[in-house]
This record gives sequence, C-alpha cells and structure tokens, in this order.
Amino acid sequence: MKGQMVVETTVKVAAEEFWDAYRDIKRVRILHELLGEMVGEPRVEHGDGGVGTIVSIANPPEACWGKSDTKELYRMIDDEKRITEVEIIEGGLKDLGFDYLLTRAEIIEKDPQTTIVRSTVDYEIDDKLAHKVSLIKMENFQTAIEAIAKYLNTEKKANA
Repeated sequence: MKGQMVVETTVKVAAEEFWDAYRDIKRVRILHELLGEMVGEPRVEHGDGGVGTIVSIANPPEACWGKSDTKELYRMIDDEKRITEVEIIEGGLKDLGFDYLLTRAEIIEKDPQTTIVRSTVDYEIDDKLAHKVSLIKMENFQTAIEAIAKYLNTEKKANA
C-alpha cells in the first residue's frame, strides 16, 4: 500500500530565515535542543550535512515510532525552491514494517514575515500492516515547526 500525508503549518517567521534553520541537519540539532523528549541527539554517519548525508538520530525510549536509532538520508536540498527531502533508511518506523518513508518540507513565503511549511510524508507498507499508518503523526511536524519558529523569534529578540 502506498500513501501520502500532508499538513501545512503557518508561522510568523520570514521564509528565508526559516529555510536557513530547517534545510539540513541544523533542523535536527535545534529540535534536539528544544524537544529532546521527541528528538534524540543526531550523529552524522556520512557526509557534510548536505545531499547524501546520513544522520543517525537516537529515538527516546517512549517513542511510538520504533526503539532503534532512525537513520535519515538527505536526498534533496533545493535552495531555490526551498524544498528538502529526507528518506528514513533504517530504524524508527522502518522497524515497524514500513518499506519506504520519505519526508518532504516545502517552505513557502506567504508574506515577508509569514511562512507556510508544507510537510509531506510518502510511505509504502504491506497491506496487512495498513493499521500502522496511524503511527505517522503529522502533528509532530507541526510541533517541530512551531518550536523552531518560536526559537528563531526568541533569538531575533535577544539579538536586537
């Protein structure tokens, strides 16, 4: 079974500023700092942080999306269109039966100080395991996006 889930989150941060924080491994490092209970510490296993980089993220013990570390492969970082794609290649939800998981983030400028983040998850799973699709929690993307926006706005005020 193939499927796709999409959620859009609007934040009060300029698109370019949000993109800079969200485009690569910097996002996971910020999220680990802000939401350590949801996002474990990232470790670069291969690469320089750009396309082709493999990052291992320790999953918290209470995570419903698998107990083993999640390995992510950065497939695309398009600075012009502000789109990033990351494939889960090992661990996490893959341990629970998903054959393919790709997350995509599109950073869309709504106005000079407002950004829409369109988060997409493409997945493949055996039809017999279709009930596990509910383990993909799109609200986790919203929580992460809102946390990064708050972090960026707090930093901006601190540096003003």
